Amino acid sequence: MVLSWVYCLETAASKSFAPSALADESTTVWNCQNVGPSQPEPLGDREGHAILVGSVSCRAESGPLAGGVMTTADVWEWDGPKAALVSFTGVVRKNGATLVWKSIEGKLELTKTEGKVTGFTVSGRADTVLAAGGWAPWAGKQMSWTGKPDGPASQFSLETKFK
Repeated sequence: MVLSWVYCLETAASKSFAPSALADESTTVWNCQNVGPSQPEPLGDREGHAILVGSVSCRAESGPLAGGVMTTADVWEWDGPKAALVSFTGVVRKNGATLVWKSIEGKLELTKTEGKVTGFTVSGRADTVLAAGGWAPWAGKQMSWTGKPDGPASQFSLETKFK
């Protein structure tokens, strides 16, 4: 009897203090991957100047958009190892909910170790331009986003946070 009581207390305590219980309820964590080829296209006017046009597919693993599937289209202007966002839009879909966002700024930078590219950091801000169904409360909200490599070269994690 005492053992089951202790188990109940430990279980309750672990749930009360679990990271998900303390996590910010406005943050969504995504598992993402590039879809199709995503290589910089040199512009030819100077060394390191290029554009990159890409598509990404992500699944929301936690947070207010959990279970949603996001598709995006993005264009970046590269100047050496740094890129500035030209355009970036996305649609998130889940049964009974839809959300559309448009980035208003973003930056991407390659990280190097001993002269070799070992990863990247990416961040920016976006406006929610449409939200319907279960996600209607997020309409008109702004969010920040950050990303980093996670797995093979074409996979990364993304974190979005509504403000």
